[in-house]
Amino acid sequence: WQGIIPRIVEDIFNYIYSMEENVEFHIKVSYFEIYMEKIRDLLDTTKTNLPIHEDKFRVPYVKGVTERFVGSPEEIMDVIGEGKSNRAVSVTNMNEHGSRSHSVFQLSISQVN
Repeated sequence: WQGIIPRIVEDIFNYIYSMEENVEFHIKVSYFEIYMEKIRDLLDTTKTNLPIHEDKFRVPYVKGVTERFVGSPEEIMDVIGEGKSNRAVSVTNMNEHGSRSHSVFQLSISQVN
């Protein structure tokens, strides 16, 4: 069984691979967590307490978060693995390896031409 993210990633790339060759896409990902009311970049752990802003269309974004360009489902899963290893975890009454944070994985796709 696969989770929702691997299935969505596979569908996205299957769609892109089915397009005409002259159509180009840029795909970038970011991964961060909210832990103790602070936003921390999971791809660059030196970036902590990142601020939230809104763009001109009032869409919220995390200023300064690492964005990586990716070109395959495997690259996306590698980024997720890297970010998961940087999450804040501690023992809870319910789970020996529980996470005390909320993580956000963001995938952005834009068609270039």
